[in-house]
Amino acid sequence: MKRKSVLINAGLALVLVAIAAGSVVAVNSSPATTATTPTATVARGTVTKTVSASGNLSAKTTIGVDFSGSGGTVTAIDVKVGDTVTAGQALAKVDDTSAKQSLATATASLLAAKAQKSTTTQALTSQEKARNQAQIRSAQVSVTNASTSVKQAQATYSRDKKNQDALVKSAQSTYDNAGDPTAKANAKAALTQAQNTRASTLLRDSQQIETARGQLNSAQAALSTTKASNAVDAQPARSGSVKSADAQIASAEVQVEQAQTTLDQTTLRAPIGGTVVSISGTVGGSSTAGAASSSATSSTSSSSTSSTTTGFIVLSDLSELEVSTYVAEADAGNVEVGQHATVTFPALNETAAGTLASIDLMSTVSNNVVEYGVTVTLDDPSSGLRLGQTASVSITVGSKADVLYVPSSAITKVGNLSTVVVRKDGGDTTTRVETGLVGDNGTEITSGLSEGDAVVLSTSTDSGGGFTFPGGGLGRGLGQ
Repeated sequence: MKRKSVLINAGLALVLVAIAAGSVVAVNSSPATTATTPTATVARGTVTKTVSASGNLSAKTTIGVDFSGSGGTVTAIDVKVGDTVTAGQALAKVDDTSAKQSLATATASLLAAKAQKSTTTQALTSQEKARNQAQIRSAQVSVTNASTSVKQAQATYSRDKKNQDALVKSAQSTYDNAGDPTAKANAKAALTQAQNTRASTLLRDSQQIETARGQLNSAQAALSTTKASNAVDAQPARSGSVKSADAQIASAEVQVEQAQTTLDQTTLRAPIGGTVVSISGTVGGSSTAGAASSSATSSTSSSSTSSTTTGFIVLSDLSELEVSTYVAEADAGNVEVGQHATVTFPALNETAAGTLASIDLMSTVSNNVVEYGVTVTLDDPSSGLRLGQTASVSITVGSKADVLYVPSSAITKVGNLSTVVVRKDGGDTTTRVETGLVGDNGTEITSGLSEGDAVVLSTSTDSGGGFTFPGGGLGRGLGQ
């Protein structure tokens, strides 16, 4: 460490000796040399450092718009290149005949499903209730009539049995009282006839009773059926029936939505507001003709890509323009988001203010050169700009206002030591200075000079890494 310190001190001493010797040489320079060496005046103003690059103008947002669904034959194109459109505006249309038919069918199915549920769940109307009551009354009348018929048949049977029994008894008495054989035979025949008549009459009456009873049973069954049917009609719909009806309605509604979506897709609408920059199809042609991409793409990446957005119609938001370009690896550390930039368009001889909007985190290597993509947005773009125009970008990475500065060629550096040659009263003096921002238009001087001082500009470049004082090789000796 001690040896190193000695070497450092020795080197510094040598530099100071060189500066002193240079001053002597400068002061003692011949008038001819001093007169021919150019000078500059120490000025006060703004020192600015910029990073330059070139790129092409593009819109911050560019979207390729294509028909969704199956597309079809183009029947109308409602815009032309250069038109300004709003979000949701119709751009073009394909044949919608089939889509309308599908929607009509789906709508009819939905109406049928709703009607079925209404039938399942609706309550009885007053007319239907009156009808049901009338049916019950009618059935009750039928039961009453049938019951009366049974009673009447039973009464007929009783009456006929009494009469027939009396006739048989009378015939039996006649037979019993007959004396001669002929009378006996005649009475016997009469008794048999009376017995037969009684049997057939009572059989007929019994059958009528059974028939009346059957009719009564039928009338009573009909009354029960009518009451049960009316009771069912009066009950609310069953949960399962309602759920089934609801499911049919939901399915029909989905079909209607799908059909409506298909119909809506026959009209191509702008997803954003912007300007129409290209149209790929024609009326009468296919909706997919010329549309290489069916997805909307936004060019908001910070990298300088050259890919072209495609679609049936391409929209760009020309209110937000930007230039994507690259900066060298050595400059990447100086650029920051938010820095001011000046964008020049050589073809228009026009300049616009901009702001550095983004910087790529990943580098891009081209021909073994490492670069970083940056995007500069234009603060207030003019209407005359066109997408794709060549642009020169100058990013302000440093600026100092109201400072002293000199041309950078007037400063000589050896390590951390900076000097200038001051010309005063016909003589040159080497002076140590402190520097600040090194800009494009000069280097900031923080100490060592005053405004108005004249400094000598360097007239040669020392390839050996040192510096050359005006008038001699002392600087070269220091550099070796």
